Amino acid sequence: MVRSAGEGMAPCILLHGFAQTPASWDAVAQRLQAAGHRTCAPDLYECKGDLNLSSVEEVLEGTEAGEDGEGAEGDANAKNVSGAVRDPLTSLDAACDRVAAIVRLVAQVDAAPVLVGYSMGGRIAAETVVRYPNLPLAGLVLESAGLGPADEAARAALAERNGAWAQRLRDEGVAAFMDWWETLPLFASQRALPAEARAAIRAERTSRDAEPLTRSLEAWGAHHQAAETVTLGVLADLANRGVSVLYVAGVLDEKYSAVAARVRAAGLPTELVPDAGHNAHLEASSNFAGIVEGVLAEDVLDGDALARNVASKSRKIGYGA
Repeated sequence: MVRSAGEGMAPCILLHGFAQTPASWDAVAQRLQAAGHRTCAPDLYECKGDLNLSSVEEVLEGTEAGEDGEGAEGDANAKNVSGAVRDPLTSLDAACDRVAAIVRLVAQVDAAPVLVGYSMGGRIAAETVVRYPNLPLAGLVLESAGLGPADEAARAALAERNGAWAQRLRDEGVAAFMDWWETLPLFASQRALPAEARAAIRAERTSRDAEPLTRSLEAWGAHHQAAETVTLGVLADLANRGVSVLYVAGVLDEKYSAVAARVRAAGLPTELVPDAGHNAHLEASSNFAGIVEGVLAEDVLDGDALARNVASKSRKIGYGA
């Protein structure tokens, strides 16, 4: 899963979606690793009270700081940010604290990373930069991620919806809940995936226990995010400071294509992935990885230049390519 990064190449932190595992990023991670980028895919449901996470520890193995005599300083820096943290499932604030600590840890012993988040992971990534706008990031890629409620009425509706979903999960159990979850229009495009791919998705969704999934719906729901206008303002500030910011959605995902349109209207770059729905990095993994490579390759680009760059570097290849 982990490969050494090339000299001067930014590492990449990948945040998974609801009911997923870090393995959901494997196809993208392998492409990025082949290009020389170190990748780190932490388990967002991990409930340890510290940052001794295998995914983070592995990503730091073999770094120059640990091999060329600078390891003592690097280890000291890592220790400074790897102390006790709250159980991330207690609140969105706690989840953001943990992601921010991982970003700092990777930045201190390697280089400023590009943070990539899908769906729930994208919402956590977006909220993390809202709460920690000065994180040492080289870039931020949000895939099919909600950016917060439009207003307080929308916030209340989201709270009611997420509460109902959590109760359904408690009452029915994981397998029955996922039977229903998979029928949501958001995932319609995944019905066209090969049977093997659909079976793998199903196995991953049902591999989690009900309790952490339920707690994540309650604690990390979009009703806890800052308002969308606030989030867009923070993203614009990041871009103005030289952080590459990009919003990605599948063309077949009407809901998040609409979010992408609002992002674009705010003056930020977006990329719509052809023939892909809500999970573009699964349905068109090579294309999505090419888009992320474009962000990783750039130090500072204005919005229009970044959008042109990632579009020219990416190409559409179907699932499993």
